[in-house]
Amino acid sequence: MLQTAPVLMLFPPTTGPHAKPDAQAIRYDFTTGSQSAEQVHDWIVRHLPAGPKPRIYRPLNYMRLVTVTTIVLGAVSLFSVAWPYIIPIIQNRNLWAAISLITILLFTSGHMFNHIRKVPYVAGDGKGGISYFAGGFSNQFGLETQIVAAMYGTLSFATIALALKVPRMVDPKKQQVAAFVWGGVMFGTYSFLLSVFRVKNGGYPFHLPPF
Repeated sequence: MLQTAPVLMLFPPTTGPHAKPDAQAIRYDFTTGSQSAEQVHDWIVRHLPAGPKPRIYRPLNYMRLVTVTTIVLGAVSLFSVAWPYIIPIIQNRNLWAAISLITILLFTSGHMFNHIRKVPYVAGDGKGGISYFAGGFSNQFGLETQIVAAMYGTLSFATIALALKVPRMVDPKKQQVAAFVWGGVMFGTYSFLLSVFRVKNGGYPFHLPPF
């Protein structure tokens, strides 16, 4: 009685030069997982006597052929239609500058260090408060990385604004105000950055007001 399916049995020859006295069928085990045609073919060949062996014949998979052709044609059509809209984005210098800047800020702030060391996001300061910056150069917190990246980003955008945006302003008064504003932003951010550096390196003697 069959208990499982499928079942493959190989009956040895009972007559001829390769006849076996024990005509008990050899059963193939399908319980070891998914089986390929090559595995079944190897099993059959291994149990057949010397002589011609059956070959594997795979018919053409028309469904796969139609599917691949449809996907390729659809991708080519979509690419052809969308190319006039994609090429300006790819050639946009500001986009690549923003991607490069974000990548640089991400890695210079210690993002990979956090993933490698599995650092905590914040820690207690021992007085019931929260410590956002870890002392020393061999330790840091997750929030510390984000704060440093934000400071680097602010300094970068302030520099870009002073170098590119402010000189293009037509109104002299607005240009002067913008120069003072972005200069103040750069001054204040750099002052805070130095104060953070003094936390990391207690022996650093310099500071910049107001921090």
